[in-house]
Amino acid sequence: MWSTCTFGAERFSNAMAAWEAGDIEEAKALWTTLATEGDAASQYELGRLYQFGAGVPKNLATAVGWYQKAADQGFDSALTALAWRYYKGEGVTQSYKEAIHWFTRSAVNGDKTAQNQVGWMFMNGLGTVENAEEARKWFQDAASQGHIEAQNNLGWMYLNGKFGVPDSTQAVHWISLAAEQGHPGAQDNLGWIYETGQAGEQNSTKAIHWYRKAGVKGHVGAQVKLGTIYYNGTDISPDFYNARHWFEMAAHQNNVTAQFNLGVMLFNGEGGSKDIDQAILWIEKAANQKMAIAQYTLGMFYQDGKLIERDLESARYWLNQAALNYAPGDDFLDDLARRIKLLLAGEQNS
Repeated sequence: MWSTCTFGAERFSNAMAAWEAGDIEEAKALWTTLATEGDAASQYELGRLYQFGAGVPKNLATAVGWYQKAADQGFDSALTALAWRYYKGEGVTQSYKEAIHWFTRSAVNGDKTAQNQVGWMFMNGLGTVENAEEARKWFQDAASQGHIEAQNNLGWMYLNGKFGVPDSTQAVHWISLAAEQGHPGAQDNLGWIYETGQAGEQNSTKAIHWYRKAGVKGHVGAQVKLGTIYYNGTDISPDFYNARHWFEMAAHQNNVTAQFNLGVMLFNGEGGSKDIDQAILWIEKAANQKMAIAQYTLGMFYQDGKLIERDLESARYWLNQAALNYAPGDDFLDDLARRIKLLLAGEQNS
C-alpha cells in the first residue's frame, strides 16, 4: 500500500500546515501533486476538497474518483467516505451493494462507524440479505468501542426480540450506555422502557426524565410522548401547561399528532389562553397530513358554521377526506357518516 512516507511526508505535512493556515490554494496544489503520484492520504484529502467545494468547485463525481483511488489502496478514511457516497448516491449511482462492500472493508479494519453502518445494513437488508446475527456481530463490535449509535441499535434489537426472545436486561444495558452519553434516540427509548415497564419497572418519573433529555435536543417522538404524559396525567397530576409546551415544540417540527393535540388545547384554552384562530390553523395542518380526526373536525367546523364561516363545499371535501383516511375503531365514525348523509341529502334537495 502506498503511503505518505513513500511520496513525501514532508510535502504532505506542508499541505496540512497550509490548510490549517487557511492557504487552501497551496494545500490543494501540494495534495494534487502528491495524489497524482499515488499518495493515498493526499487522494483522500483531495476528494474531501471536491466533496465540500473547498477551494475548488464542488464536484461529487471528482470526489468519488479520488476516494476510489485511495480506497483501492486500503486507506481507511477513504473506504468509509466512498461507502457513504454509494449509500447516498452522491457523485455515483446509488448502490447499497457497493456501499456495504466498502463499509465492510473499513469495518474489518476496526472503524467503529463503519461497523455500526454494516450492522444497520444487515438489520434492514440493505445491499444484502437481512441477517440479525450479522447485525448483532457488527453492532457489538462498534458498541464495545463506545459507539453510541451502535449501543442504541444493539439495545433496540434486544428490546424487540430481533435475536429471538426479547432480552430487557441487555436492552437496558446498551440503551442506557448510549442515553447517558447524550444520544437522543437512546434517551427516548429508555424513557419508553420506563413508561411502559418493558424492563419490569414502570416509572413515569424516570420516563419523564429521559424524555425531557431527548426532547430538549429536538427529538420529536420524545416531545410528543412528554406532551401525552402531562396531558393524560399518567401516574402524575395532569399538567396542561407542560403538555401544551411539548406539543407545540413537536408541532413546529411538523408532527401531525402534536399539531392536532395543540389545536385541541388551543380550542379549549388548556394550558394557556384560548385561541380559536390558532386552533383551526394547527388542526388544518394536521388535516393536510391526512389525519382523519383532524379532517373530520375541520369538516365539522365548516358544516356547522359556528367557529368559522359556513362553507359546505369545504365541509364536503374534508369529511370525504376523513372517510378515506379513517382507521377502524375511530370514535367519530357514526357522526362522520351522519354528516356526510346530511350533505348528500342537501344536494338531492337542491
